[in-house]
Amino acid sequence: MVDGRRRLLFGWVWAWLSCTVACADPVWVVAPGRPGPDLPPQGRSLFDHLTTHDGRQHIPFPFTALLGSIERRLAADGAYLDRPLKQVLIPMGRSLQRAAAAPGFFDSPRVVVAVDSEPAAYPGETGMLLRDRLFIGYLEAADVLEVISYNEDAARFEFQVVRDYRRDGTSQVHYARRVVCTACHQNAAPIFARPLWDETNANTRVAERLAAVGAEFFGHPARTGVDIAYAIDSATDRANGFALTQTLWRQGCGPGAAGAACRATLFSRAVQYALTAGRGFERSSDSYVDALQTTMGTRFARLWPDGLLLPDPDIPNRRPLAGAGLQHAAGQASDAGDLVRLADVAARFEPLAPRPPQALWNPDPEAAAARAVAGIADFLAADDVRRIDDILAELDAQRSTLSANCAAEHQQQATNTRLKLICDGPQIALLGIVYQDDADHRLSGRLRRLDLNGEALGSLSVGGIADQDGTLHIRLTRPAAPGQVRLANGDAVGSVTLRRDPGRSAQARIDLQLRHDFRRLEDTVNRLAGDAAGVFSEAPFVRPRVLSGVFLALGAGDLDWCCTGDTGLAPPVTEQPDVSNGDPLLAPFLQVCAACHRSSEPFPPNFLAGTPDQVLAGIAQCAERIQYRLAMWDVQQDRRTKSPMPPRQAVSLSDAELETWTRGPLLQLRRALSEIAARKQQPLPAQPQATARAYVELRPCLPTT
Repeated sequence: MVDGRRRLLFGWVWAWLSCTVACADPVWVVAPGRPGPDLPPQGRSLFDHLTTHDGRQHIPFPFTALLGSIERRLAADGAYLDRPLKQVLIPMGRSLQRAAAAPGFFDSPRVVVAVDSEPAAYPGETGMLLRDRLFIGYLEAADVLEVISYNEDAARFEFQVVRDYRRDGTSQVHYARRVVCTACHQNAAPIFARPLWDETNANTRVAERLAAVGAEFFGHPARTGVDIAYAIDSATDRANGFALTQTLWRQGCGPGAAGAACRATLFSRAVQYALTAGRGFERSSDSYVDALQTTMGTRFARLWPDGLLLPDPDIPNRRPLAGAGLQHAAGQASDAGDLVRLADVAARFEPLAPRPPQALWNPDPEAAAARAVAGIADFLAADDVRRIDDILAELDAQRSTLSANCAAEHQQQATNTRLKLICDGPQIALLGIVYQDDADHRLSGRLRRLDLNGEALGSLSVGGIADQDGTLHIRLTRPAAPGQVRLANGDAVGSVTLRRDPGRSAQARIDLQLRHDFRRLEDTVNRLAGDAAGVFSEAPFVRPRVLSGVFLALGAGDLDWCCTGDTGLAPPVTEQPDVSNGDPLLAPFLQVCAACHRSSEPFPPNFLAGTPDQVLAGIAQCAERIQYRLAMWDVQQDRRTKSPMPPRQAVSLSDAELETWTRGPLLQLRRALSEIAARKQQPLPAQPQATARAYVELRPCLPTT
């Protein structure tokens, strides 16, 4: 065990390491402006695995059919509100597709869906873990699905677009250009608005307008409360933490034998944390302090002496109908021009605006290890944890017994006997009510408090049965936790027996048995860690790979795991912009803007698609709006009415590079724009008047088809 002096010495060592490492800037866990390759570097998205059968990818239509196919993969209850899928309606939002429904925003609202429930449990199958790992946006007017889903092997979220998603259409699934997606999704993961989610139908004014069109959309009611939006917001927040978890698993533990031992200990503690439903894990043993805490603390000080910058998944709350002064009766449409004006997104609400980090995280070693444990536990499905508990329950294990004398106050009621228990011993402290049914002697009730050797287990449910002699055989359960009630060190609470004192009816003795079965799992995991290139290598934490190895070593290897690799999946497809063009006047645009605007996708506006003549015409059509966006580079950030284009994070500009950008590519863009507009007889105002008119009043930038 680790005493106070050792912890104090460890703190001094940590402080010394932090002070002696060469200074470095904080490091982003996910760096804005570094989107990574469009196609998965390894593995595939969960959406690909979900929608591929017999080697063919099929996207069910209509949208309710797709939702039904997802729900069949899920347990009946979700993490919130007992609904496996969470859906909100956003008629006037901030997605790339938002203009497709104009001006009938409320006739075709965008629906956003998140999964926050566990996989459905089937014999021999481990299920597809979609919880916090699958998010879908659908705008019927655009015939497009936008999908964000996790890739187990690559340890990242993938961005995909399903085009031509309509009746009699031919759905085409593409991996999106990540530079486009991460301009808004700067955390390379899902994003969502902060409370009170006023763009969604959680806002009563939005819900009223939707209800005037229809009672429900895609099986989702037009009117809803803030609870659904809150659940989606929570799911995106948890998803945002995956990158940090993988960073701590891989780099926080490091390479070689020490890294494998660190990850093995981390996994064991994560299982303890999951078995106790997040109540705790063992953190005082030498193995925990040496293998995990010390290793991670030393690595953190070496790699990130100035801390880690955590990305922010939250964008500002926006109220598109606030202060509009639009008067309407239920079912009566507002002026279309007013709605288009209100749908325009001001700079302070644009997801394109660079977001500061959510936090600068520079924890002490204990906090870093604890965060890693909770993070890895989130990569385990509830059924995985139940299986581990079942395996441990079948093993031969050492046992020990805790005992205490209790006060037992009996009260006869109409159909049962009420027993109030108070135990206050050094091994067991307990307070609760137990009911014994007079007919079948079954037990029920609740322990409001149970402490074992000083460890608080909190509130527990009571079941079991009473013998004819009055001995109670109590079974304890925790509704939120799988399997047996367990201590933080993994020990299982086994049989509980309460015997009354024959001579003193108000007195009783309780005996509680502990099964020390978790040691078998920990020993197995530590043996696997002996192979530094095996299950606990420096690769990302991949649920099927790690758990299948552990289960096999425990003698439970006959399980069907999902979802890794790409066997049986069609080759992934993405669209790469062609930046070549014969007209040198187009070079500045093709060099800077092609990644987002040279595409067959209508959103964002694809004014760089087509032949040179078509591109010139497209730029001229969009010239007023392009000029406005370029002008925003000259405006102080807190006074901007729109975000500048191209987005700063998309071109990866540091503060030191801003002047070079302004005198180089930005100046070339402005000169080329003026010449193209003049050539196409679409003259532009002088630069100082570029923003004199409201952006929404400028000539629309129509996409080229």
